[in-house]
Amino acid sequence: MLVLTRKKGQSLVIGRDIRVVVVEVSGDFVRLGIEAPPEVAIYREEIYRAVQEENRTALVTGELAARLKAQVGNNNEKSARK
Repeated sequence: MLVLTRKKGQSLVIGRDIRVVVVEVSGDFVRLGIEAPPEVAIYREEIYRAVQEENRTALVTGELAARLKAQVGNNNEKSARK
């Protein structure tokens, strides 16, 4: 991890298109301004992790639903043959 020291009003540049500016420092809080192209998604980490977890849950739920549907279909076919 790169650790930098910046003061209010100072910035850092990531790549060619992303600029992070220290907008305000108040106690333990730092407000950052981020300038980036619109195609670059920017999330607070806790929101990003929550979205990832929601996506994993949806994937598992979808896979489970597909398996159950296939199983019910197989059972219906067996019942129809009797």
